[in-house]
Amino acid sequence: MQTLHPLWLAPLAFAFAPLSVAQTFDFELDAAQSSTQFTALFGVDLPGTLIGDFDAVNNPTGTTTLPGLFGGSGNNPIDVDLGVSGGVDFLRVPTGSFQMDVSTNALSVAISGLSLDLLGGSPASTDTTLSLLFDTFRTTQPTSLFIGGFPLDVPIGSQTVSVLAVEQSAPSMLGLLIPGANAGEYTFSAIVPVELTMNFEFFGQVIPVGPLELPLPVGGDLVLNQGDAQATIAFGQMFQQSIPDPLPGFELPDLPFPLPTILPPGGIANLLFTLTIGSLDIDLNVAGNFVANGQEPCGFSTYCSANVNSSGLATQLAISGSSDVLDGDLTLTGTDLPPNVFGIFIMSEVRDVLPLGGGSEGFLCLGEPCFRLQQNILHSGPAGMVELSLDFNQLPQGQVFLPGSTWNFQLWHRDRNPGPTSNTSQGVTVRFCDGPGN
Repeated sequence: MQTLHPLWLAPLAFAFAPLSVAQTFDFELDAAQSSTQFTALFGVDLPGTLIGDFDAVNNPTGTTTLPGLFGGSGNNPIDVDLGVSGGVDFLRVPTGSFQMDVSTNALSVAISGLSLDLLGGSPASTDTTLSLLFDTFRTTQPTSLFIGGFPLDVPIGSQTVSVLAVEQSAPSMLGLLIPGANAGEYTFSAIVPVELTMNFEFFGQVIPVGPLELPLPVGGDLVLNQGDAQATIAFGQMFQQSIPDPLPGFELPDLPFPLPTILPPGGIANLLFTLTIGSLDIDLNVAGNFVANGQEPCGFSTYCSANVNSSGLATQLAISGSSDVLDGDLTLTGTDLPPNVFGIFIMSEVRDVLPLGGGSEGFLCLGEPCFRLQQNILHSGPAGMVELSLDFNQLPQGQVFLPGSTWNFQLWHRDRNPGPTSNTSQGVTVRFCDGPGN
């Protein structure tokens, strides 16, 4: 019988130059280290009508409106062209998440599911001015004259920006990864197509703005540490657009508008606006500085690669069961092995990709310390298959699967190609859930 290679002992240690690993991470923004700076100038054209709030039954002392300098009776709508303009400038703590696929082999990144609340749930306010252009009209209760033909600017106080959100609308593009000076350190950049939406509250009515399509350049630093990652991200974008009829069919009916009288001054004409949105002009600048912490998703994934063995196939490793530690249910199954060869399962919390050396034709996908899963060597039999159900209470060297931890597994087996050698499967990763479904 051939003597087993010393590397089959446990624990195992290796010292070869690492190759590359591909990983997926779910990121959440770290609110304590993230901020959004948002500035915007906007103008909204609101054509419509105004009329007094008089009602013969419910408000007989209300204001009535009459067109022109003389004559007329009743309560008549007056055509108006209303412009609202203002500026926003605020700093907020954002919230959000995204997923990043990182290939250190191809030196590429792909960002998906980017969703950001740039206000972090805290509304912002803006001082706004109303510019009112109308034909001459009169009011009763109070009696007053409003000379038309030129815009009347009226400060209308503080309005509210209640929503400022970014949602990714298409796959990211041009995702590049550049290695840094130290292992696991990189810089990255990508273009992420997004939709920017904003809700502007005007006299208690919500006016949605957007979605505005933007190509968002995203870049920063990325640090990988096994199943964890941290991304430090900076982005900035300027946007100018004039949008005619941004909300077709949208109408704001009967908005109360107390208008100070001019001739004579000192009174209040209580009017009601009915408005549509004619056009929107917006000039915005949004910048973010984010720190996001990432983890591999809970569950099973594969990485690394397997070379073809003497059966003409690459050895496959599959894992089944549950990633919830409390279930205690994991089974490793190796298939497509050469028939009638010996093999062992090994595991480590550390990922790596190392050439085995010593004439082996496989790669070791685990780093040190590396542990052998059981003392008895498995045999592939005529079907070229091995299987092992893990006993969570009998793990090697006193190891323990903890909720939130990540462990990596691989199958190492004998081979002949044509002389005695060894080969390996690809690597399989289990990130154990913090709880059911987490």
